Amino acid sequence: MAEPIISLLDPEFTDDPIGAYARLREMAPLVPIGFPGGPPVWLVTRHEDVSSAMSDPRLVVDHQNVPGHQGPSLADQAIAALDLPDEFREYLAANLMLVDGQYHSRLRRLVTPAFTARRMKALRPRIEEISAQLIDALAQKGSGDLIEEYSSPLTGTVICELIGVDEADQPQVRKWMNDYANADADIATSLRSLVGYVKGLIQRRRAEPADDMISVLVQKGDEEGNRLTEAEIVSLVLVVVNNGHHSTTHFIPNAILTLFDNPDQMALLRAKPEALPHAMYELMRVANPVPLAGPRYATEDMEFAGVPVCKGDVLTGSLQSANYDPSVFPEPERCDVGRVLKRKETHVAFGAGPHYCLGAMLAYIEGEIALDHLLIQRDGLQIDGRLSYHEPVAGGARPLSAFPVRL
Repeated sequence: MAEPIISLLDPEFTDDPIGAYARLREMAPLVPIGFPGGPPVWLVTRHEDVSSAMSDPRLVVDHQNVPGHQGPSLADQAIAALDLPDEFREYLAANLMLVDGQYHSRLRRLVTPAFTARRMKALRPRIEEISAQLIDALAQKGSGDLIEEYSSPLTGTVICELIGVDEADQPQVRKWMNDYANADADIATSLRSLVGYVKGLIQRRRAEPADDMISVLVQKGDEEGNRLTEAEIVSLVLVVVNNGHHSTTHFIPNAILTLFDNPDQMALLRAKPEALPHAMYELMRVANPVPLAGPRYATEDMEFAGVPVCKGDVLTGSLQSANYDPSVFPEPERCDVGRVLKRKETHVAFGAGPHYCLGAMLAYIEGEIALDHLLIQRDGLQIDGRLSYHEPVAGGARPLSAFPVRL
């Protein structure tokens, strides 16, 4: 691979990621980039190629599946990077996002019943209830932080109830969940506590099933009678916490800012609230808080998007670049909540291919309810102070850390 020509932590990406990605798309379909302390990586820049990379069987998410691979596993690297106890190796090794082939197919087949459209739609009344309670509390105060007092407790509570966490235990479990993404927290202690709680919950649901995700996972088997192991269930819970809680927590304020910046689109939705479900696709495209797809590893020497790629090379797709590709989205920098796409052309905020996000429908439902309750049913939400951001992450994202509002 050629020497990296750019770092995704350079100011041009943190200051203007959309413009920076537009320049890279024009330059090449694959661009060599560098990460601090890591090997060079091929950045996939264009929508068609990003989608293809996430579906190409020659590209795997576990580099141990590259023939002749030598070196530490992904689990070993994560344990070293996060200073986690060795006991977490089995949970990382069973991570649905980090496995390929038949093992991934088995896990996916066994966990899908917990995420059916019927089960997700059945959560809507309860999500609406939680949202209304949080907004009422915020309105009574008159002002507060939208993330701390609305989007985080909304998505955290929904995930707790989806998993099956008892109501009395939810405040503590949500704290552990939030620590999971807090660089200043004792992540190892919080993870160990969360894992211990989930193990206990698994035992209780085996004895007394309920209508929750854990109960489905401990009971469901495939046609051969295979069931998920305890470690696999624990691993799935950790994936749901990371992907289902934290990403939607940040999508909601991103989408609100997008509509504030596009008052004509806000007015359109207020005049025609029934258009909101369709508008969610556009808002997911432009307000997605996840900038990059997980890395893929080439299992052989190959040509990808017309570029020679060597066995063992690392590729990562820019979800943001793909979602702003003008070959798919005319005038991509314009938010158009009525945008109509051609068949099979859609954003890649939830990935593509075998690892497409299981919780995508839940994220749509939560986001739709949040925007309906905050912006359509009410018209008084205002920013009440200075927005604060976390440090930039590779790929151009700067997650909001504080969103003061008046309601």
